[in-house]
Amino acid sequence: MASDWWRRLPDGLRREYERSDTITRVPLPSSALLAAAVIELDAALHGDDLHGTEHASQLLAARICHGLKVPGVQVRVAGVRPHDQRGELHGLYTPGHGTTGDRILVWMRTAKRGDVVRTKTFLRTLLHEVCHHLDFVLFSLPNSFHSRGFYQRESSLLRVVVRGTALARPTRQDAEIRDLAPHDRRGAPGDSGNGIELLRAAAAAIAARSPKGE
Repeated sequence: MASDWWRRLPDGLRREYERSDTITRVPLPSSALLAAAVIELDAALHGDDLHGTEHASQLLAARICHGLKVPGVQVRVAGVRPHDQRGELHGLYTPGHGTTGDRILVWMRTAKRGDVVRTKTFLRTLLHEVCHHLDFVLFSLPNSFHSRGFYQRESSLLRVVVRGTALARPTRQDAEIRDLAPHDRRGAPGDSGNGIELLRAAAAAIAARSPKGE
């Protein structure tokens, strides 16, 4: 914060940056609906399905916004990431400023080889852009700085939406869920089919424990 950039910030922007730094999490509870959207997204990416990836991304963003009781955001997924000498563009958030709807654009293929990006990489990009949206509509942070607090909010949101799925860090609850999953291991290690079955079993287990109507 002692950098030349920081010293040049007007007082109002500096106060906004400092407030952004103090907000470290998104107050969203985990749910079977969020996990189910992550499962759908993972399946679409593994299936190289652009339309399905866009549908699942929109579903996840809509469920996040609904859970937080904030206006939604339109999500579009495109193919190969645009790039220049500085690198690849992974995602883009465009606020509507009251004239058009807020929009998120995420790309699902790498620029150099055209490979479909990994689910967790794509998911983090999507949630990064969702966090920009939440800065506007939930936290009243109109400049949505990339503060340390911003990245903490992004990480907290990632932990919430993947909870109970194979993308989450192992926990005691996850171990219990794995016990409910199919034990057929005839596929090769890392086989995407077994991974999807595990995700589905995890979502079913969460749904069984969730209050009705969640």
